[in-house]
Amino acid sequence: MRHKILIDGRFIGVGDSIGRYTLGNLTHLLDIDKENHYSLLIRPAGVRQLRDLGLWEQKNLAIEVLDIPHYSLPEQTRLLIWLNKKPYDLVFFTQFNHPIRYHRPYIITIHDLTTLGYFHRENFLKVAMFKKVMRSAVSDSKKIITISKTTKDELHDYYKIDKQKIEVIYPGIDENYLRIAKMDTTDRKKLGNKFKKVSGIGGEYLLYTGMWKRHKNLTRLLKAFERVKSECRMSNIEKIQLVLAGKIDQREPEVIKEINRVNSKLEIRMSKSETNSKSECRNPKQIGNIAIQQFNNPAVLCTGFIPEELLPAAYCGALAYAQPSLSEGFGLPPLEAMACGTPVVAANISATSEVLGDAALYFDPENVKDMAEKIGKIYSDFKLRLELEKKGFEQIKLYSWRENGKKTLEVIKEVLSNKSN
Repeated sequence: MRHKILIDGRFIGVGDSIGRYTLGNLTHLLDIDKENHYSLLIRPAGVRQLRDLGLWEQKNLAIEVLDIPHYSLPEQTRLLIWLNKKPYDLVFFTQFNHPIRYHRPYIITIHDLTTLGYFHRENFLKVAMFKKVMRSAVSDSKKIITISKTTKDELHDYYKIDKQKIEVIYPGIDENYLRIAKMDTTDRKKLGNKFKKVSGIGGEYLLYTGMWKRHKNLTRLLKAFERVKSECRMSNIEKIQLVLAGKIDQREPEVIKEINRVNSKLEIRMSKSETNSKSECRNPKQIGNIAIQQFNNPAVLCTGFIPEELLPAAYCGALAYAQPSLSEGFGLPPLEAMACGTPVVAANISATSEVLGDAALYFDPENVKDMAEKIGKIYSDFKLRLELEKKGFEQIKLYSWRENGKKTLEVIKEVLSNKSN
């Protein structure tokens, strides 16, 4: 029997990792499932990306465009009305947010429970709505997909649901990164030099990509980096930079204050002959009376958002990639860094160590001294970097979008089979 399946792709085109998850999953579902018919719901912001990827005219895929933002009142009203008018046998929500009064069969992906630990920064109504939507997702969905065993265990412990309802299906690594993993060292270095030239970076750098939210632990990373630069006696350590790639978050003034403090302290350690006018903090944002200060040669360089096509070059150029998060449901960036031959230094939290295995150098994310020691070690030990590079290339082999698609299809078939019985 040919079933009609809708995939909620509203994150596509809005610069979110869940959009990348949706595209990776969808592409391989379409490739392996020749029996069912798929529709993809996107917002207008996703149209161009689908056209660029060749999915707009994809056989066996109908595109629906509806401008309903995530985590919004229209998601609970307009989207509900729209869904109830459609003849879908199954809806796949690729994030927990969904209309809580939608009662037809659906499956859902829950990426992590990080937000549960950071409600202190949100208003009462937003917290109440989040809890209601999440509880509905857990109880009313026919099946739950998590992207790590850690999140599965957290869901079970927090909501007391049957573990049989939850399937762990790891995301994959995009093909463009797997191609880079097959390059020789010289070609990857050339790619990295491209990013350095564009960004005005003259020496080595430690890279972080992603959000600036509190659980990402950037203030401790900044303190640890300052400690390495101030206390390490290795040659050229004063020239190394910390590159923060990603949107400068106006809602995180603590991070901006720390960037300014570190840059103000370490800028004076650089001689005038070493300054580079191109090497200034990109896209400064005003936050009340707080703004990222401009320096000719900042120790901490903020690039702002990096286009997807340039991101592999940013990984390739880095001496190491830092993952300091206090909480992660999975975390693709460290794996992408590994695919680019870049060693990873990371927090020893459960999900990160689950995903990265023994291919990373770990630190206590709440201990600035330990973090600084591990960053210093990865900077000074060339043999260690080569060892982590080799292990990284092996680790990425564990994560395949095709395997993700196959396992997701098994979940879809199980739910549809139970619906028919």
